[in-house]
Amino acid sequence: MTTNETYIARLRKLIAEAPDGLDVGPLEVALASAEAALASSDSTGDRTKIWFLLDRSGSMGYLTDDVIGGFNEFLKQQKAQPGKARMSVVLFDGQNPYEVVVDGRRIAEVPALTPAVYRARSSTPLFDALGTLLGQADQRIAQRAETGRKAEDQLVLIFTDGHENASRRFDRARIFEMIKDRQDAGNWTFVFMGANQDSYAAGGGVGFGDGALVGSTRGGEIGRGEGGASAVTTGARVSDSSAAGSGASGAAGSAASASGPGTTSATSSRRPTASATALGRHG
Repeated sequence: MTTNETYIARLRKLIAEAPDGLDVGPLEVALASAEAALASSDSTGDRTKIWFLLDRSGSMGYLTDDVIGGFNEFLKQQKAQPGKARMSVVLFDGQNPYEVVVDGRRIAEVPALTPAVYRARSSTPLFDALGTLLGQADQRIAQRAETGRKAEDQLVLIFTDGHENASRRFDRARIFEMIKDRQDAGNWTFVFMGANQDSYAAGGGVGFGDGALVGSTRGGEIGRGEGGASAVTTGARVSDSSAAGSGASGAAGSAASASGPGTTSATSSRRPTASATALGRHG
């Protein structure tokens, strides 16, 4: 939660738990004022929430420098773009399947990734990491709704080099269902960046369609090229900015049909991200 959201939550708690006979009028006035201020600031505030999920399993070791460099280039490019966005960065591996290193910060405040933070280790609980992330996103959307604010458009980027091999809470069928439900909702965009052909196939198997899948790519290419992840992210943010001005919810993307878990044909992201199929490729 932001500072304002925390303040509002505390006011609500104080009012709800106030003993009988206590005058809560001043608290109610303060609550109404805080909610109005939050709603007003949101009308010109952040419309895109970026979730970046990075595989930190042991097999990523040979890509460490590329991943760090590519992510930081992505971040540099996004900070230079007009408009506002918030970003969360999550690392996952067998020792910690969901480590939040950046939690909903404005894009301009997100720190660069460093070797001290990104250290390849252990196994690949991809399903658990992605399932947890989607649950966290749902909670954020619900919190915004409680304060009368519209849900941000959600952009989820995943970078991994291999197959799932360590999840305990989520399986492929459940992740496929969760992704499809959100794609059908119309304000979610998914981008799956695979470091090799195995990971490309794995992405197709959990519901990422051709428009959201990336073939073999090195981490260093995350932020490069016209079809790089940064270009797709910028396209999504521009779409959100245009939608805010017109009152629309955003441009509708093309969608392929979802044929079920284990297939490589699945629903694609909602926006017309033609360059998504070339994510990470350049030259």
